[in-house]
Amino acid sequence: MSAASPGREAGQASFFSVVIPTFERDEELAVCLTCLTRQTLAAERFEVIVVDDGGRGPTADLVASFASRIRARTLRQPENRGRAAARNAGIAAAAGDIVVFLDSDVFPVPAFLEAHARVHEANGRAVGRGPLLLTEHLEATLSRSPVMRDLSTAFLDTANASVRRADLLQAGGFDEGFRFYGWEDMDLGIRLQRLGLRRVFVREALAFHYQPLPRHSELPALLRKEEERARMAVRFVRKHPGLATRLMTQMTPLHALLAFVMTAGGRINEKNIAGIIQNGKTKGRKWTTHLLLRGVLNRRYLQVLKEEWQR
Repeated sequence: MSAASPGREAGQASFFSVVIPTFERDEELAVCLTCLTRQTLAAERFEVIVVDDGGRGPTADLVASFASRIRARTLRQPENRGRAAARNAGIAAAAGDIVVFLDSDVFPVPAFLEAHARVHEANGRAVGRGPLLLTEHLEATLSRSPVMRDLSTAFLDTANASVRRADLLQAGGFDEGFRFYGWEDMDLGIRLQRLGLRRVFVREALAFHYQPLPRHSELPALLRKEEERARMAVRFVRKHPGLATRLMTQMTPLHALLAFVMTAGGRINEKNIAGIIQNGKTKGRKWTTHLLLRGVLNRRYLQVLKEEWQR
């Protein structure tokens, strides 16, 4: 990673670099970029860096189609190296004083960047955080009712966060040893906390996270994702041993009990969740169905977490 972003004259407004890692999610990315063209923050005050993490689709062409409306460009990783490496590439290329993290399936409201800007205007060293609402809609997302709120309490949640680039560099950036899904932002969050940064939560920095109920054919991929998350959780706890990280990763008897309750003692499982999802879609019980699906996925996560920790 490079040493410093371009300096700015005293009193000059901060410049923002929005870093978005992506891997073959062009449909969602198009919605994300469209939302960024509608920001109330002046277009000359931010750039968008999309890091294509080894995808095979026309992502660069898609990003280029937005270049007449916002300052957008693509960095392409020659192979898939994971979200930590992709975000580090974005940080290294960023021209901004402040880096804003989004995912390609996260859709910010028009006041999003302006709200993050206020955080850093008022605080010298802060991690800006905004709320996330889960949505099932790609069209007219911001005007349609969300499914539920994402209750993440993470110090750094890279689906919706902002940090001064200098602080990211001082902390060492993302640990690229988190090669697979999960925990790379929690790890960096711990290191940013140790540098004395504080989290500032601002409601106006709202974004919608696209998480539709999956089709039957998509369930195996979701379960594999939970297996990856469990393996990375073991790395996370071994890197930061202690009760705090065990609580974060659900490595406690209480979390095992909660998983037992959420899946009715295992009676709701990967074998029958597809039918439950279809029934929930039919009867409009999407909030409940999302919770049941989360319980089944979390059960797989905890099973693999236990196996990997013992191993």
